[in-house]
Amino acid sequence: MSVVAFPFPAPVEPRLRRIGRIVAVGALLCVAGAVLAVPLLWSSDEMLRHWIATQSPLGTRAFTLNLSTRLAGALISLIGLVPVLYALLQLSMLFSRFARGEVFVTDNAWRIRRMGLALIANALMSPLVQMLTTINLTRANQPGELVVMFGIEQSHVLSVLSGLALVAFATVMADAVRMWHENSEII
Repeated sequence: MSVVAFPFPAPVEPRLRRIGRIVAVGALLCVAGAVLAVPLLWSSDEMLRHWIATQSPLGTRAFTLNLSTRLAGALISLIGLVPVLYALLQLSMLFSRFARGEVFVTDNAWRIRRMGLALIANALMSPLVQMLTTINLTRANQPGELVVMFGIEQSHVLSVLSGLALVAFATVMADAVRMWHENSEII
């Protein structure tokens, strides 16, 4: 009879170590890129106008760019990024553990749970961030040209469902690790 001691660090396969390191570093690079992208976006007229025309619900409506709308826009964007940054940091820490051979441990289950909760928080915050951004960009317009847009997109719903799935997976994983520990004490 063979016994699998999965919650304890085991010799790490080179493939798992490589994947763990690549994802851990990649997630950190995404964090750095996201944080650096915000001031780049809000400081460049060309990039900001392109983003508004193609990605923003404002589209071709009138908006005003000045120092205060840029600073407020950058702040709103950074606040909106907080759940994403948190999820990426959790992902990096999770895959760092995988690279060390610590796969089925309770801490990993809680990291997965926190990533799921961050996805849900991001989906709930996104419409509010979008609304605040449209108000910010149009608040200095002529009277009567203030735009308030609030919308829930399919991606928000999918984010909530993905987050719930991660929370459920993490709960099952934590229970499996707990049961393994209980069973290992009996032997």
